[in-house]
Amino acid sequence: MTDGAELRLYNSLSRRLEVFEPSGPDGDEVRLYSCGPVAFSSPHLGILRGYVCVDLLRRALRWKGHSVRQAMMITDVVRARVPEGTDPELHVKEFLDQLADLNVLPATHYPRASEHVDGMIRIADTLERRGFAYRTDSGLYFDTSRVPDYGRLAGMDLDGQRDGARAESVPGRRNKNDFALWRLTEPGTHPGGTGRTWDSPWGRGMPGGHLPCTAAGLALLGPHLDLHTGGRHHRSLHHVNEIAQSEAYLGAARPWVRHWLHHGALTSGNQPMARDRAPHLGDLARAGLHPMAFRLFLMRGHYHRDLDYTHEGAVAAQATLRRLLTRRPPTAAVGDFETYRDAERLLPPDDTTARRFLAAIDLAVCADLNTAQILAELQQAVRSTDITDRGLHVVLAAAEALLGLGLSTLDPAELVAHQPSAEQLPSERRNAVDRLIADRSAARARRDWARADAIRSQLSGMGVEITDTGDRTTWTLRHDERVPAERGTST
Repeated sequence: MTDGAELRLYNSLSRRLEVFEPSGPDGDEVRLYSCGPVAFSSPHLGILRGYVCVDLLRRALRWKGHSVRQAMMITDVVRARVPEGTDPELHVKEFLDQLADLNVLPATHYPRASEHVDGMIRIADTLERRGFAYRTDSGLYFDTSRVPDYGRLAGMDLDGQRDGARAESVPGRRNKNDFALWRLTEPGTHPGGTGRTWDSPWGRGMPGGHLPCTAAGLALLGPHLDLHTGGRHHRSLHHVNEIAQSEAYLGAARPWVRHWLHHGALTSGNQPMARDRAPHLGDLARAGLHPMAFRLFLMRGHYHRDLDYTHEGAVAAQATLRRLLTRRPPTAAVGDFETYRDAERLLPPDDTTARRFLAAIDLAVCADLNTAQILAELQQAVRSTDITDRGLHVVLAAAEALLGLGLSTLDPAELVAHQPSAEQLPSERRNAVDRLIADRSAARARRDWARADAIRSQLSGMGVEITDTGDRTTWTLRHDERVPAERGTST
């Protein structure tokens, strides 16, 4: 038995692919910290994408034989106002339920920021005593001039570093990049978005936005982390400040985090998803899409890059998933497994085709989590005439261990049941179809059969089947592999 290829991941700190190896004494456990959601609103698809990306990382680590101890921060302390009566734990439950719907492996710890305020105060107090922090009328600030390589994660000069206080004027702040460790509550004002403040050596107030991650990471995972994940938008400010305060507090020569992994954004119309108008997982369900279709859609892109969400792309992903499921061999499956070694052990000795596909899948995941290549190998495997049924089951189970798409358990009928009706489609797409049908009806009325046939072909390309009954035309949706992944609906 072998361990397969070496796992290589892009490190945002060094800006290069590196072979990943845990630094712990046992050589197997990986200490992984993930920035989590703010607990005051429902998670939209753009937020959920990040945690599917982290889940792929966890599955790859497990595939290579590593155990993972993961902490994912839940931010329930914010400075901004939130609607009166908001219960953050209801949003936390909604978030965790949706991660389960997307087959995301649960973290070991889900710390709330409010649970670690005492630890934050101890860290901030130590930083002040060591000369890394100073007081102002509004609170306690970290002095970034004390950190010679401040901003190295962002790869920017200090003069170009984004203003840590978001361009607001802070009386008494020494440097434009200095950031708050503790914010005082101004007399007579609302005490903050959560209505919660705490006593501290600097007065009553609340912690700054970067301190919770340091405190929870130290408390739950120890002084040094193997991996830290988050959105690429965190790389230029939040994570820069986490590094500065954590390494100043630890005072050690070794880095606080060895490997930084950042995922790209999920966009809509190539624009960032805005919280007030971004689609949610429930919107996909109402449009007839299974959560695994969305998960498969995400895996067609690379975690490191931005990905533009389209309804047509998700529909095509659902068709692809159903096609994969219908091509599973009818014989008994080999059962679930998690590691490359388990997969290799279960392969039929004489099935060289299955062995080749397994090696290709292993190479793909080890090449910085290349999920698109895994999918390509999987689709070739289910079409192969040389692979044995048992070998194909092993390949499918290996892909499931890495991709988490329900390839071993999902019934194709579940995807058929999720097909949308016309009424469930987003109004913009439904209106586009209605306009095309109206144009076709007008063409038929003037006996322009060429135009009518051209519109029928355009509708078919969009996955729409039309039926003419006398002067009336009705339409239904068709969802199969013929529907193109990125077809638009323009007229």
